[in-house]
Amino acid sequence: MKNSILSLLGLVLLASCSKTKDPMPKGIDAIFVGSSDNKLYAINSKTGMKLWDFTAADAVHSTPVLGNGLVFVGSSDEKVYTLDIQTGAKAWEFAAGMRISSAPFFADGTVYAGMGNTANFTSKLYALNSVTGAKKWEFTAEGLSVSSCTVVNGKVYVGGYTNIYALDAKTGEKVWEFATGTGVDSSPAVADGMVYMGSNDYNLYAVDALTGVKKWQFSTGGEVTSSPTVADGTVFVGSFDRKVYALDAKTGTKKWEFRTDGPVLSSPVVSNGVVYTGSNDYKLYALDAKTGAKKWEFWTGNRIQSSPVASDSLVYIGSLDRKLYAVDIQTGSKKWEFQTGGSIYSSPVILNAKGGTYSASVSGLQQ
Repeated sequence: MKNSILSLLGLVLLASCSKTKDPMPKGIDAIFVGSSDNKLYAINSKTGMKLWDFTAADAVHSTPVLGNGLVFVGSSDEKVYTLDIQTGAKAWEFAAGMRISSAPFFADGTVYAGMGNTANFTSKLYALNSVTGAKKWEFTAEGLSVSSCTVVNGKVYVGGYTNIYALDAKTGEKVWEFATGTGVDSSPAVADGMVYMGSNDYNLYAVDALTGVKKWQFSTGGEVTSSPTVADGTVFVGSFDRKVYALDAKTGTKKWEFRTDGPVLSSPVVSNGVVYTGSNDYKLYALDAKTGAKKWEFWTGNRIQSSPVASDSLVYIGSLDRKLYAVDIQTGSKKWEFQTGGSIYSSPVILNAKGGTYSASVSGLQQ
């Protein structure tokens, strides 16, 4: 059985940087992130000044998601919260009955949230109406899981205790499942008809998105709780063996690897030919996406298990030192830092003034 720390971390390992098409309010430069101090923060992404905060009854390790002018986030107090993006006022809450550190997913008016720690050794994924919070369906999996889901082409992909599941997005009915060797804390990346997901059995798997048939697997030297990201035909993922890997998305052949000084639970994000990822060695790294060569590194005051998100000029990262950092994307120099009251496992999400959003989402880059 996974220990409680690993179960907690798996859900905050998120990877990717993408813009959503959902209409969002304009004129706001904000970044949203949760903290172990029970709060979700909205911070001015340019200056690092707090815009508002929302207090839950327990830690907010979940990564928030934005949609329809709202912020959706889970909490260890066993609830899913929906907040006004401009004020932080609560629109509704849903009692999930389990501690949630996974990231919700928003698509087509539905919020998919859940997969957490329950007393009876099961996990649930809920589909909720984004306006009212009414439950559309729920899916129950045996064992504890901390994987976050992604929704692509009418299917929900999510990790279970020892399985990768594909569900019908409208009904929650299981389409297929793929068994790994042990627990799945990583979250799925879906690109070009393939689902990529890590496992605690030290492997990264690539399976057919329609059938669940395995295409290839790549073995690392440690648990793969980092969530993969796919960009330009390459899969990027971290491992407990202290390495970041770049693999051919079609074949699983290794293109390069980069060794850090600590386990890599953070998930990579790729922006303009650069891979950004954190490590337990307290550092945020910027690597050349084609070669793996290090461009720069940025030190924080503790382990990094949050995942970065990159805008056009800045990359943001949370640390267990209780701070959120904004770092210059070209030089690696600090622009500002924001102090919270607790460790940051949550990955940040950006809303820019044009209404575009960037997320370190657990789903990986969808192509």
